[in-house]
Amino acid sequence: MFDKATIKYFAKVGSGQGAPQRETDFSNDGFPFIRAGSLENLLNGMDECELPKVNEDIAREYKLKLYQPNTIVFAKSGMSALKGRIYKLKNPCYVVNHLATIELSDKAVADYVLYALRYFSPVRLINDNSYPSLKQSVIENYEIPFPKDKENQLHIASILSKAENLIAQRKESIRLLDEFLKSTFLEMFGDPVRNEKGWEKDKVITVTDCIVPGRDKPKSFTGNTPWFTTEDLNHKGFVTKSKKSLGLSDDEIKEVRARVIPAGSVLMTCVGDLGVLSVCKEDCVVNQQLHAFICKQEINNLFLMYSLSFQTKFMYKKATATTVPYMNKTTCNSIPVIKPPIELQTQFAHIVEKTEALKNQYQQSLQELENLYGSLSQKAFRGELSINKAVSV
Repeated sequence: MFDKATIKYFAKVGSGQGAPQRETDFSNDGFPFIRAGSLENLLNGMDECELPKVNEDIAREYKLKLYQPNTIVFAKSGMSALKGRIYKLKNPCYVVNHLATIELSDKAVADYVLYALRYFSPVRLINDNSYPSLKQSVIENYEIPFPKDKENQLHIASILSKAENLIAQRKESIRLLDEFLKSTFLEMFGDPVRNEKGWEKDKVITVTDCIVPGRDKPKSFTGNTPWFTTEDLNHKGFVTKSKKSLGLSDDEIKEVRARVIPAGSVLMTCVGDLGVLSVCKEDCVVNQQLHAFICKQEINNLFLMYSLSFQTKFMYKKATATTVPYMNKTTCNSIPVIKPPIELQTQFAHIVEKTEALKNQYQQSLQELENLYGSLSQKAFRGELSINKAVSV
């Protein structure tokens, strides 16, 4: 186990400054301005240079400090502080005052501190999740494992970086498979909204039967028929079981006045995040936030799922204007769909099935890589990854 050190031992802890208030304060010139809400996109690959920029004159007016590359930032107040997003600057940037800044001394390797703070998240320092806030003194005195030998820091950072890169590559492979299916659909059928290929078009209810969800929420789950909710859906993929392993018995299905939805039906969210779609691989029952379509002979279920995925603008336009977007049964059934020859739909469905099988292999590999990353992190910060011991990733 490495000795621990407080953050103030190897870094200067501070925070950013108040954001410029005028729209004209931001432009395409100067240096990026990072807000708490920017961190998610930056961690997902956004380039800092895509953020709004502040020029030197505006920075001087607002007394903004320019933070240098390798400064580590994370949210220290507001609900963003609960997200645990730790980010290392790649370029000189200005930083909003809701973000803590950690400017490292020459005692520390930036990537080691980055990985350590992701593993030992500062979120654990928050006392009240209702009003999350971290004082500078609390951050300064936060202890993390800290090898004094920088070679050890570099060694650990290198191992974890390799594992992280493998995870990123696997995620990119999965994303490219999704893009492949989308481009294949467009090549075969065109955009179903514009319908530039002139396919026959109708409402979805003409090519499907619709099942209305049960009216009541189950009081118990003691059976084997899966109970699906919005969180179970895998957008433009398959759903086989409830993430919470919830299932209903025949008596429980009758109690909530629900109908069993047959395997192969297309499930779609109709409340909140509209138009999330999956095909169920098992007979199931769904809650009231889902709508179910049973395909007739002239429509293939996988083709329908992809066709409906292009209609989210229609869904939001027609949704009931409440705090949470909502589509009633009539709206769901009125979504327009194109009707190309069933042979062409089936050809596309075969491509989807083969691609989804490959995607499933990649997702299993991704899970294994994430487990490996977790195991390596645990060993690294226990001091078990000796610099003299070879570790293959």
